[in-house]
Amino acid sequence: MSISQSNIPEKSGKPVLRLQSICLKFGDKRVLNGIDLSVVEGEVVVLIGASGSGKTSLLRCINLLNMPSSGGIVIDDETLFMRQADGKSVAQIPAQEVNRIRSKTGMVFQQFNLFPHMTALENVMEGPVIVKKEPKEQARQKAMQLLDLMGLAQHVDKYPRQLSGGQQQRVAIARAMAMQPKVMLFDEPTSALDPELVGEVMKAMVELAKSGMTMVIVTHELGFAFEVADRVVFLDQGLVAEQGPPAKVLLHPEHPRLKTFVGRFHESADLLRPFLEAREAEKA
Repeated sequence: MSISQSNIPEKSGKPVLRLQSICLKFGDKRVLNGIDLSVVEGEVVVLIGASGSGKTSLLRCINLLNMPSSGGIVIDDETLFMRQADGKSVAQIPAQEVNRIRSKTGMVFQQFNLFPHMTALENVMEGPVIVKKEPKEQARQKAMQLLDLMGLAQHVDKYPRQLSGGQQQRVAIARAMAMQPKVMLFDEPTSALDPELVGEVMKAMVELAKSGMTMVIVTHELGFAFEVADRVVFLDQGLVAEQGPPAKVLLHPEHPRLKTFVGRFHESADLLRPFLEAREAEKA
């Protein structure tokens, strides 16, 4: 594993998510080559890297949308998946237990995937009522609170077609939050949005991070990564090539491929460097 040992997480505490030697193959193509990664409670980890580096594949492995070829996944001290490199399963986990543990993660995709025949409020209520069997009034109150947190209190009775892309994505975030996950996973949540709508989704995610939610985010928005992340993880060729605080990884990269990857951000950050480093010092 190609991990920069000097770059360790700033936050400490109980790991909510542990990935152990995660490998993933599609046919003869190796996508992930042994990823070790722990995320502690309340930490915001941002995954960056070039297209094809394994970011989205790793995120999808966490809740088994991609089934790893080998490795281990532990969420909130419960083993979700464990398989040896020879393909033998070490932990035979009943399907109902897999589903229960998976529910501890919430995922927000590039596309919003809202139910078009349901209002924003109904979309957010659906999971708690149908899956968790919560009373409708309790689910409604919680959904209203989450939509208010996302800045959508005035839009709860609108259907997806009546909402902008940014508003739909914020409904999708509220819907994932309604299931009370231990960790939220975001797969490039702003990539399908028009540029003028990106900011409102990022603002909602910043507020979510401030609330203490544990988050793993795949994004190409390096300025946003600097703003929200406790730790930035750079993936290259299916490995963790470098990781550490945003100021270290984004402004003072060590890995040659990371230097190239953040080149544009590095150039645009030159004028802002004193401000950015001062902000990072305040976060420490």
